[in-house]
Amino acid sequence: MYFAHYQGGKEGKDMADYSSTILSNVYNYYQTNFSVKSSSRFDTHKKSDLKDIYNSIVSASKEEPVYLLRRSQDIAKYTIGMKESAMELSRDIASYGGKEAENLFNNNTLFSSNPDLVSVDYINNEEENENVDEVTIHVDKLAKPQINRGKFLDTESLDINPGTYSFDVASGSSNYELQFTISEGDTNKSIQSRLARLINSSGIGLNASVVPRVDATSALEITSVSNGNGDENAQPFEISDEDTSQKRGIIDYLGIRNPSQSASWAKFSIDGEEYTSPDNRIDIGNKYQITLNSESQSEDDTATIGTKPDFETIKDTVKGVVGSYNKFIESVSKYTDKQPRTSLLLENMRSSSQHYKDSLSELGITVNKDATLSIDEDKLSKTISELKEDQDPAELIKGFAQSTLRRVNQIQLNPMDYVDKRIVAYKNPSTEHFANPYVTSAYSGMLFNGYM
Repeated sequence: MYFAHYQGGKEGKDMADYSSTILSNVYNYYQTNFSVKSSSRFDTHKKSDLKDIYNSIVSASKEEPVYLLRRSQDIAKYTIGMKESAMELSRDIASYGGKEAENLFNNNTLFSSNPDLVSVDYINNEEENENVDEVTIHVDKLAKPQINRGKFLDTESLDINPGTYSFDVASGSSNYELQFTISEGDTNKSIQSRLARLINSSGIGLNASVVPRVDATSALEITSVSNGNGDENAQPFEISDEDTSQKRGIIDYLGIRNPSQSASWAKFSIDGEEYTSPDNRIDIGNKYQITLNSESQSEDDTATIGTKPDFETIKDTVKGVVGSYNKFIESVSKYTDKQPRTSLLLENMRSSSQHYKDSLSELGITVNKDATLSIDEDKLSKTISELKEDQDPAELIKGFAQSTLRRVNQIQLNPMDYVDKRIVAYKNPSTEHFANPYVTSAYSGMLFNGYM
């Protein structure tokens, strides 16, 4: 790729702008298509896990036959896509109880009977699986920041004289003076945008933005980071320009002097006992965190927080495993036209599922011809409720989950196994061979940083 250098003058400036546009497009392309994938706690490993992965790669590469690979962009996308699909399925199954399938259904799930009012989650991963006592929460008032929203002014006009203006911001025990200049050719929109950047970069506990409307008007909106100190008469910040060092009048012109929303603390009750909080996210007993999402509309508008009953946890886990499995099959199936060996993987997955057909059928799960699974939720509910007392329903799907995990782990280690390639020679099974770990990652290992 060639880069133009700025030479001065109009032509040089045009060339620099052109080069800047090209670089921006290239950056956006790579940022969109090759950005680092988000990680979860199931992407982390202990030293022993990494050692097992290393040993597995060494062992597989020792016996891998010698082959010729026709390198192409399609094969690169295929192997990387296969590896990512396998990793996603592995993460999904792990999220229902851990990377060891025998732990499926052993985790408890926090629930809120009214998540629109109050949602809930564990504070730390280590706290998961712990039972919590049920509590009932009533939300009297949400915590809110102070907001000063200015007047909506025509974006392209300007009705204030050019010059240097300033205004004072009192925030807590600190006072700040902000100065800026209005020049000929400025508009209401450019002034609002400049002030928003000035406030955001000042680090004074305020956030600012420009709010547009469809009628070609806009307003400057300033929001406090904190929600005050619980005293509704004491707001987090005040804006004035009576004692400022430069021109006055800008805050009244923009209309940002008075609050359009006053700051307040959250007020709520847990089992009838009243509490206040400066934030809508509250830690309860160092075990879980509740988030107040809306205010109760009546005395009966409450949310019950607790550990989800085993019946619902098991049902949701079965549905989640089946859904993740089908998503994997569908993502792999799209490669069958260009990579015929993918059909072998799908057939292996279908055969493996058929091996557990009887136990899956008891849960209302049917193995389809295309290797996907269908689920009868009524039969699932009936089976789980009937077996809950005298049998562990998890046993009906643990074998299938373990088999699936083994298969996707193999794909993660060696996605090249399903590439259509020409075998040159098989290795002599009676002799010792050297490891060639790169044979498993001709393409898929190149984006290792994407899996950190």
